[in-house]
Amino acid sequence: MASSVATKSSSSTSNWHRRHDLPWLVAFVIPAFLIVVAVQFYPLAYSAYLSVQDWVLTESQTPKGFVGLQNFAAELADDTFRRSVRNSVYITGGALALQMTLGICLAYLTMGSSWRMRAIRTLLILPMVIAPVAAGTLWRILLNSRAGLVNHLLSLIGVKGPEWLASPDWAIVSVVLLDTWQWTPFVLLVVSAAIASVPSDLLEVAAIDGASRWKTFLYVELPLLMPLLLLTLVFRMLESLLSLDSIYSLTFGGPGYSTYTLTYYIYTLGLRSFNFGAAAASSWLFMIFASVSIGVVFWFQRREW
Repeated sequence: MASSVATKSSSSTSNWHRRHDLPWLVAFVIPAFLIVVAVQFYPLAYSAYLSVQDWVLTESQTPKGFVGLQNFAAELADDTFRRSVRNSVYITGGALALQMTLGICLAYLTMGSSWRMRAIRTLLILPMVIAPVAAGTLWRILLNSRAGLVNHLLSLIGVKGPEWLASPDWAIVSVVLLDTWQWTPFVLLVVSAAIASVPSDLLEVAAIDGASRWKTFLYVELPLLMPLLLLTLVFRMLESLLSLDSIYSLTFGGPGYSTYTLTYYIYTLGLRSFNFGAAAASSWLFMIFASVSIGVVFWFQRREW
């Protein structure tokens, strides 16, 4: 009987607290919700409006009128836009392959809690804390074909260094190397934390069963790490696709259009040519492209795991 009375009393007290706290929750949640709407949804809605308008700021201070899907059709037919898509795929794909491979390898090579391993990990993550513009400027100096340190070191072993930033193919390689150098430490940190969370019992059982270190990694650790690796892949894919400042400071999109990515193309279209309608349409095409790419990764994750 006493237990029933106590339960009813506790339930009524909880209901009273919920009713008492509801006005405060509403008072704090609604302003936050309105801020999110203003910051996120309004720019998206306005960019959707601009994408179907004919508006070049150098020709008119206001949109000239509704043009339907003409901006989208014009961008899809534009050679520079299509080349920017290809460059984005090449740069993102190459950088992700190198970053994930090197990040996993470095994480295993620097395992341990000794002061030496901690010092090595600290040194390895330093590139990640450098501003992308500063990193791009630094690499532009290093990759200078005449006075750069990279070509000088290659000449010491009898190798003639390429025109890193003057050749279209080598310029893309330079962008991939810069992105890999700066963001491999991110993969290293994530994988190191994931390795530390793997139950030691599983590793001991695998060792008792006679599994080699490679088989232990392949059949025990990798399946446990795979969901986190795929999530890391998504984060790095987004960051690489959105990269603008490092490309701007390293190659300025050149030579020619050889290192134009989607973000750099949209930047030049909107903030150099002031073609707001075409830039907005390109932004929506970019968002569709990024969403499909991420959707493929998540589909693979659901299908396999």
